[in-house]
Amino acid sequence: MNRGEFRKYFKTMGPVVLPVIHVLDVGQAKHNLATVVRCGAPGAFLINHDFEISPFLPIIEECRRAYPDLWLGINFLGVSGAKAFPILSDLAENGVVVDAYWADDARIDERQKEQTEADSVEAIRKSCGWRGMYFGGTAFKKQRPVEPSKYHEAASLATGYMDVVTTSGIATGRSADIEKIRTFREGVNNHALAIASGITPENVGGYMDLADAFLVATGINYPEDFYNLDPHRLRRLLERTRHYAARRRIDQKDASAGRKNPDWYLKHMAPNIKDPKMAWLDPSSAYLNASAFHAMLDDLCEPYIDVRVDVVAGIDAAGYVLGAAIAERLGTGFLTVRKAGKLPVPADQVSFVNYTERTQYMELRKPAFRKGAYVLLVDQWVETGGTMGAAIELVEGQGGEVAGIATICIEDTPAGKALRERYLCATSVTPGSDLQSQCNHKFLDYFKNFDWDVILP
Repeated sequence: MNRGEFRKYFKTMGPVVLPVIHVLDVGQAKHNLATVVRCGAPGAFLINHDFEISPFLPIIEECRRAYPDLWLGINFLGVSGAKAFPILSDLAENGVVVDAYWADDARIDERQKEQTEADSVEAIRKSCGWRGMYFGGTAFKKQRPVEPSKYHEAASLATGYMDVVTTSGIATGRSADIEKIRTFREGVNNHALAIASGITPENVGGYMDLADAFLVATGINYPEDFYNLDPHRLRRLLERTRHYAARRRIDQKDASAGRKNPDWYLKHMAPNIKDPKMAWLDPSSAYLNASAFHAMLDDLCEPYIDVRVDVVAGIDAAGYVLGAAIAERLGTGFLTVRKAGKLPVPADQVSFVNYTERTQYMELRKPAFRKGAYVLLVDQWVETGGTMGAAIELVEGQGGEVAGIATICIEDTPAGKALRERYLCATSVTPGSDLQSQCNHKFLDYFKNFDWDVILP
């Protein structure tokens, strides 16, 4: 299976994250599958790490019954496809659909011209009638060692026997040597390639261009817990791969359009014709253009990929569009900070002075989150900082932590500078840039010759 076919199958432009669940019993397996579904992963592998195949089969059947539409793969630990494929065929005949099989050892032997064992496995696969996707371990941990000088040959041989060539680091939880993966990438050429150990939300960036799938357990489990997925770590890993895919898509579009300036999308923001000296532009006009909108989201989300964010809060009302989109990117829930009198539930209220020097009130539902939650605050524009200050007061008043601030621009006012000093801030307008200076003066040079047609999709 080539890379394009594999990614089309999973409907993604980037690598696919497939959590691996080390099964204890049916309850634990279903609990972790619920986490997979809740976090938005496209599927999962189940593996019988601590017991034999026989008691594993009814667990597979029950998990499939509980999640009939979830992509589900199986690893029978220490078993090659020669034994596994007939079992999978029997399951299929009994109505238990398994979408993929992953063998730690696909029996590729780079030392031999003839691939006797791999040929035998392939013959059994064809004859048994099971038609799922085959992930075949090659130069895999805890199997026969392969000399690094033979990685390229082993990888190349493997492409003739499996849908997804699968390799790993030297041990469970140990990341694969990047040079090994580069060699495998060259060896498999355009064939699909998976990595099955040592991937974490922190190190995945180095493998993005090389691999098409990450089979992950230890890197997304709770610390010191081999058997249960940590939803926060899983969401972070998913977001990093999704961000990569989105960035790749935008980069391709930008390249085809000849765009070089990282601030290009800001020029889709129309002047405010009601008052050309108002501090903000019209970001909604940039939202009309898919490339501009997603490039903006890429920039605003990037600083928070490796930062804990439990919920995103959009500030009334301009922050709702950006906030909800950022929440989707980061895999979190979304919360609204509203003007007074709008919430139909119990709420906390604070006062603030807005940019017109009028006193206003903001509200936050009560309770909005558990104490200690990390909240990312999102607004369209920060001028005087009054609205953002009110939102911060509401969040901290309920025991929350401000994870950061995301906005198109923070003007260089005393309040704006204080926000930057105290919090992690993501802005479309680069601090210290000429564009920042123009925003501070509340008029942008391109307003003089703004092309209103440029904003149209």
